[in-house]
Amino acid sequence: MNYNNNQKNNLSEFLNNNYDNRQFGVLVNYYLFQKNITTTMLSQNSGLDRKLISKFIDKNYHPSKETALAVCVGLKLNLSEAEELLRVAGYTFSKSNQRDLIILYALENNIHHIKEINLLLSDVGEKLFRE
Repeated sequence: MNYNNNQKNNLSEFLNNNYDNRQFGVLVNYYLFQKNITTTMLSQNSGLDRKLISKFIDKNYHPSKETALAVCVGLKLNLSEAEELLRVAGYTFSKSNQRDLIILYALENNIHHIKEINLLLSDVGEKLFRE
């Protein structure tokens, strides 16, 4: 199939308008600074190892969805901030995934403690966050 110049220009314009080249670690650093949270606090709040946190802060690291969700909780992000961080990591909340919905519920209701979220998850038999 041959593409004409107009299609190439349209595609180029589309990519320029829609491509988000922000890195997960850069956005995490932004939220750490904005919310005055240290990496130690993030580790405590998220249940993530400090070595893992330094990996995605210092390098171009692509986290798992599980890690990205734990970071959202650990940074005490509101729903729109969490959706942005997940989007940058290439994920989204799935309305067909009960675990995602419970975490979504927690963020919407300012529940940012891993233990409290784990209680909600446990009540319905979903996988827990590491504590």
